[in-house]
Amino acid sequence: MYPYGPPPGPSPRIDSAELRPRRRWFVVAGLIAAVCVGIGIVSFVMTLTSTVDSVDDDKAFASGRSVTLRIGPDDAAAIYVRSPFIARAHCEVVSGPAGSAPRVTTPDSTFTVTKGGVEWQRVFVLKADTDADYGVTCDDPRGALTFAPGDDADFASFVGGIVVTVVVPLLGLLAGAGIAIIVGVRRGRHRRWLEAQVYYGHRGAPPATNGTG
Repeated sequence: MYPYGPPPGPSPRIDSAELRPRRRWFVVAGLIAAVCVGIGIVSFVMTLTSTVDSVDDDKAFASGRSVTLRIGPDDAAAIYVRSPFIARAHCEVVSGPAGSAPRVTTPDSTFTVTKGGVEWQRVFVLKADTDADYGVTCDDPRGALTFAPGDDADFASFVGGIVVTVVVPLLGLLAGAGIAIIVGVRRGRHRRWLEAQVYYGHRGAPPATNGTG
């Protein structure tokens, strides 16, 4: 005889299909993480490709020579110098449509692009009010530098792309893990509640699942 009643029997077998929230929420958590990681990978590839392609090294030219660039009001072309950049460089617009006043400015920040194992440093930015072809000549006191045209690669845009590459996947992984943990905890509570119904009969409503079925 048992003074405190008979020992409990084995745990009742609960069909996992009866548990709430449903297992499909684990799939949702995985999809969220996978999509965000995919966005990060695409962002990284696009940022890296855009940065590398900002230098048109096929049109590289020696000091004292010129290059023709197509520049519009909404565009900003740039001139890069092959590193190491030591000598003082100078670039000017020597041809273009009459009445146009293109501007050659020095960028506020340093930006270096590595392409084909060669480093190129952005040294000038060119802007124009009229969409046209402009002839640009560059030189340096020693005549030793190599120049190349390209796009104005903004360092802030590059950093923004890297931030998206890192932050979006991280947020996706955290969100996916959070959903999986919450669903797992609630399914465990629901399982214990169902087991209690088998032992002692129905004594109340099942644990809340906040609308996740």
